[in-house]
Amino acid sequence: MLTLDQLEQIRQQLEASQNPLFFYDNDVDGLCSFLILRRALDRGKGVAIKSFPDLKVQYTKKVDELNPDTIVILDKAELSEEFASYVEEKNIPIIWIDHHETKTAKETIQKTSYFTSHPSAEPVSYIVQKIFNRPQDIWLAIIGCIGDVYLPSFAEKFAEENPDLLTKNTDAFTILQTTTIGKIARMLNFGLMDTTTNILNLTKYLFKATTPYDLLEENNYTRQFHKRVNQLEEFFQKQIQKAESQIDENSSLVFFSYSGNTSMSSEISNRLAFNHKDKLIVVAFLRPEKANISVRGKNALKITETAIEGILGATGGGHEEATGAMVPISDFERFKSNILHLTQ
Repeated sequence: MLTLDQLEQIRQQLEASQNPLFFYDNDVDGLCSFLILRRALDRGKGVAIKSFPDLKVQYTKKVDELNPDTIVILDKAELSEEFASYVEEKNIPIIWIDHHETKTAKETIQKTSYFTSHPSAEPVSYIVQKIFNRPQDIWLAIIGCIGDVYLPSFAEKFAEENPDLLTKNTDAFTILQTTTIGKIARMLNFGLMDTTTNILNLTKYLFKATTPYDLLEENNYTRQFHKRVNQLEEFFQKQIQKAESQIDENSSLVFFSYSGNTSMSSEISNRLAFNHKDKLIVVAFLRPEKANISVRGKNALKITETAIEGILGATGGGHEEATGAMVPISDFERFKSNILHLTQ
């Protein structure tokens, strides 16, 4: 975890900024991290990062468009040299808050004010909640943490006050898959799988929301959000059923691939990992050019990094038991073969 001095340093830098631009990872931890800081400061714009694995130079267009005086990067493990150099030339300071192990070059990191909780790896939503400590934002921090399969220190008190939302004395993975807070985390992940306009409308609504119930209620402001969530929930359940029908109970590996218009490998792999805790889960979303892959289970990071070795253009990384990877579609069968070999 960051020290109190580091948290204070971030707070001072944020409060000094009049027009911050937040780049946040395109998942519930990244979104909740942005919301917590935006609500505390009551200013700034947010952009979800959809490039993988790093924040790429294409996002400099948003810097030119929005003309920020500070850039804040949230929940992103890697930063491209091109983006960092471009922002440095414009003399805009970068605050980078993360919790992953990074492979970004030191020379690039030094162009930022870099803060990471690695190796303890508390989620960014946990870190940023500690910066301002606003009680009214604890529910967002809990959703972000549970979405990243982490049980924060303030969850027990929240569970006592909201037993219908969160179960006491339960691990984060079980909470994610079985409670209302876990359901909301998945809903927000699905909400991020929408058009830019609809994502902006959702985040604006969340600037003023006061409780998790504001998301569960369908009204004029949340109707599009619920429509999208229902569409993706149906697709999600179909993929889970399809994956379950293919599982070999005698194998230690679940390898499932699918295609379509929406990538939700992280959500699918999390559910399968919950259902089959003794197996390594590999879920791949196949596109014409590449495969987006999520891996869950014991030694997932080591297995992922080994499986992509020697595959030109492949990337991968994450946490010890939860990783993501991207493999060119031309080498997907090679990746699959590597996984099969590593798990025999």
